[in-house]
Amino acid sequence: LIPLSLACLFTFLLNPLVKPLCRWGLPRAASVGVVTVMGFSTLALVAWLLGGELASLANDLPNHRQNIQKRVEALQKIGDIQMLQRLRKLAGDVSPPAQTHIGPGETAPAVSSSPPGSETALMKALGIVVPTLAEGLGTAALVVLFVMFMLLRLDDIGQRVARLVGYGRLTLTTKAIDETGERVSRYLLMQGTLNAIYGLMLGLGLAVIGLPYVVLWGVLAAIFRFIPYVGPWIVAVLPISLSLAVFDGWAQPLVVVALIVVLELLTNMILEPILYGHSAGVSDFALLLAIAFWTWLWGGVGLVLATPLTVCIVVFCKHIPALEWVDIMMGENPPPLPYLSYYQHHLACNEDVAQAVLEASVRKDGIETTLEGIALPALVLTRREEVLGKIDHDEASQIYQGMRSAFMLLKENTDASAAGKANAAEDALSLAGSTGPPQGMVRMIGHALHGEADALALEMLAARLPPSAVLEVSAGSRLIGELVHELEEKKADVVCISALPPQSRLVVSTLCRRLRSKLPDLKILVCRWGLSGQEFDPKPLSKSGATWVASSLKEAREILEGVIVQQGTPASHDSGRQS
Repeated sequence: LIPLSLACLFTFLLNPLVKPLCRWGLPRAASVGVVTVMGFSTLALVAWLLGGELASLANDLPNHRQNIQKRVEALQKIGDIQMLQRLRKLAGDVSPPAQTHIGPGETAPAVSSSPPGSETALMKALGIVVPTLAEGLGTAALVVLFVMFMLLRLDDIGQRVARLVGYGRLTLTTKAIDETGERVSRYLLMQGTLNAIYGLMLGLGLAVIGLPYVVLWGVLAAIFRFIPYVGPWIVAVLPISLSLAVFDGWAQPLVVVALIVVLELLTNMILEPILYGHSAGVSDFALLLAIAFWTWLWGGVGLVLATPLTVCIVVFCKHIPALEWVDIMMGENPPPLPYLSYYQHHLACNEDVAQAVLEASVRKDGIETTLEGIALPALVLTRREEVLGKIDHDEASQIYQGMRSAFMLLKENTDASAAGKANAAEDALSLAGSTGPPQGMVRMIGHALHGEADALALEMLAARLPPSAVLEVSAGSRLIGELVHELEEKKADVVCISALPPQSRLVVSTLCRRLRSKLPDLKILVCRWGLSGQEFDPKPLSKSGATWVASSLKEAREILEGVIVQQGTPASHDSGRQS
């Protein structure tokens, strides 16, 4: 499986280079031949350069033995010398040197002038090296053969996979294959380009510092960066160690460390966002688990193949409904929804954390966006969980009370004019009494269909209305006749009905019909709140008698502000009441 996996990796890497040649009129076979020969010739050249550099480094290291010994002695002085001496003495006492005992009548054995078993050792070395070399060359030849076959038969392989899955899932299979190829190819090309730039900059920097074998360090850095997270730091140990052996002082090694750190920051913060634009589509934690698994399975080869293989698995599982959980667990999904976190904190009685979520959102996006995107959807979610029986009535009431407290505290902290607005509204209501609102004031009655949950939603809406609108909210349950009597007594211009889902459409439709039959001129606004992405058809409610149907705070606020503009003068207000 290792040669086949490596061949798939090179196929994804080289296929984007074959496509332009085919578009330019070159036959597919010739394009595959050119790209394959150039690609693997480049790899062979790099391997030859690395071999030469490694051989030169191995021959040159003994020349720096004295400097290495100085570094070791300097490190030994940092620790407790007496303790080290005691450990050496203890080791000497426990393991005395082996001595050959010679009896009185015995003579010492003769020492051979030639090393014993030299021919046998040579044969053993050849027996190890030759099979290993033959195995490596055979694997390389098999990989090249697989790559050429896959590049030539790529369309045929895709059709065979589609036929294997079945024509009933032809669209899903085609999308999965295309997305896998595009995502992995883009990742490998961008990662290869980024690694080449990193290796070139590292080699030039080390050459300026004066460190030898810069070609070796640059190529190794480019190769090891294919290993996520740990690869760059594994290879960074090598030039740092060599700088300690080559240079006498500490200045050059520190400069080497600083160069590597600066290059890492430059690459991660500037080059990667420019070249990638987005990641490979796998979460960080899932990628770490995949690296551990593939490394355990295939060793170093698995370490290199971990990211492409994981991307392929995640993309295919994304398009298979039965395996969608793999994409949820391992894919790079959007961050958690704020309203979901807000609801979970209230459910766990972490009211301080929930309040912090609201305040952070207000500082970032403003109070209306916070109410629209966090507070109201969390209220909808609580109502749904209560209706479905996931939480009981007492738990739901506790959550509603916590959300109300958080909302009231949020208003006090963010809206300095809230108190003035509330006082103005209360003064207007006290002056109006039962005779109706003063001139220029729009009177609105809020009817909570499901008690305290809908009442809190209406209070959020009231907090966003201008001072010229008075929205009086009542959470108590009322009969149709009582509601009609209240509307007539208070001479309301608009009734706002809050209907949190689920199990509210039929109830609110019936209510709208009866209100319309009793009060034909009454303006009825139905606030049919819902979660983001959920859509509903407002036509049935409009046919039932609703004047407007809103699904968000912003939409409801804009409708009521339009009513305020229409009834902003006494003349328009009086004419509206007479009609």
